[in-house]
Amino acid sequence: MINLSEISGLPIKFNEETYQISLGPQMRDPLYSTREIEPIRPLLLEPGCQAPEVLYWMYRNTGLKGDEHLLAKHRLRYDISIFVPAMLGPEYLKTSGHYHPPALAGGVAYPEVYEILYGEALYLLQKVDDYKAGPDEINVQDVITVRAYPGDKVIMPPDYGHVTINTLDVPLVMCNWVCDDFSSYYESVEQARGFAYYLVKEADEDKWIVNDKYANPIPPPREAQVQPVPEIGLETGVPMYTACRENPQLFAFLARPFDFEDVMWQGLKINA
Repeated sequence: MINLSEISGLPIKFNEETYQISLGPQMRDPLYSTREIEPIRPLLLEPGCQAPEVLYWMYRNTGLKGDEHLLAKHRLRYDISIFVPAMLGPEYLKTSGHYHPPALAGGVAYPEVYEILYGEALYLLQKVDDYKAGPDEINVQDVITVRAYPGDKVIMPPDYGHVTINTLDVPLVMCNWVCDDFSSYYESVEQARGFAYYLVKEADEDKWIVNDKYANPIPPPREAQVQPVPEIGLETGVPMYTACRENPQLFAFLARPFDFEDVMWQGLKINA
């Protein structure tokens, strides 16, 4: 068992062989679910590929007993996700990808923030003109890739859909804080057979392949690096759970993104 207590700020351990986490008795029971391969197949470059039955596990709305006010009062939900190491044909294991709706009618969308607890993640972010449009009408305005390592806190900025990719041959364990006021949107992603790019491994090199289901031109990906933003609780060396538990007001950007647009973008440094 791998002890993740120091990096997470919670009494949790991880079994690298079974891909399960052990929650200490001080923690609340989460809402547990899995994501199987079959719903993901239509979003793959090679839908008929061999793959494990379960791609990742989700432990939703967990945390320390006594911290229920973080959800009840501040509308903040803490989740943990575990991804297996696997290839899906030429692609690395990935989530289906989704968008978030606007926090206010006609305004910016809800953001999300992830923290890597074990392994390494590559996030694919894309901004579109209408997240509900189908692949023949949708216009991809921007594509950003962000690689994250243990301890990194990565903001999924407003109006950017996102996919999580596990590029290593070890499991990926990550957590997130998100506002619990909305449900994610998947339908247009499913219609488009995924996001605008597929990340594949060719001759031991990673390569982005354009998803030809999108009818309109797609901009090239821009690389970004993670930056700490202490003003909103994202500080190097401080677990994200601890930061929110001690000062939940710092994480108000998750429920009120319209008040924090500029500061949220400080968390991503776009390479020139």
